[in-house]
Amino acid sequence: MLLLGTGGYTFYGSPVSYVSIDVNPSIELGINRLGRVVSANAYNEDGQQILAQVKLKNLSYPKAVRLLLDYETAENFLTENSLLVFTVVSENAEAILSKLAGISAPGNASVLTYVSDRDCMKEAHQHAMSFGKYRAYLELSGYDGSITVEDCHGMTMGDIQNRIEGCRGHGGNENQEPSDTGSWDTDSQDNNCQNPDNGNSGHHRHGGHHRGE
Repeated sequence: MLLLGTGGYTFYGSPVSYVSIDVNPSIELGINRLGRVVSANAYNEDGQQILAQVKLKNLSYPKAVRLLLDYETAENFLTENSLLVFTVVSENAEAILSKLAGISAPGNASVLTYVSDRDCMKEAHQHAMSFGKYRAYLELSGYDGSITVEDCHGMTMGDIQNRIEGCRGHGGNENQEPSDTGSWDTDSQDNNCQNPDNGNSGHHRHGGHHRGE
């Protein structure tokens, strides 16, 4: 019985999918095979402040995300002028993204969704950054080789996206290969972090008022 109990706990407590939720607060959720949140980690002070107040473990991940967005909206972390980015690492990424698509940000807040991978997540954590924000850093560094991880630590997702769009607007090619300082390579299938414009392009939508479960 002890072995069965231990096995059951391992099954329940082991995340198989991850969702990075980034505005300025950067929070990652680990999700088990039952769709329940089994870990929640913050990657900046705003995220730490939120997780100190909002308990997410054992909730279904759609409910946990709604709870996070409710809190971020109430505390003015998330406004109609914000950019909210969901990034998913999972073998079932499309199914998760489909559920996240039904969760709206407040007002006219913009929402972007991406798919990443475990190698990118590992690399991000080596820089004490969520894998969602790290993916955005990689995209920006592909256009501007002078940008550093430290620079992006101090930027909101909206700031990073504005810089990306500014680079594109000044003659950048959306599918260009990054500079030598970038970590991804459009021609390589073995790169640690996939090129976000090569099969990982974000889906953009605008928010509406969301309802909790």
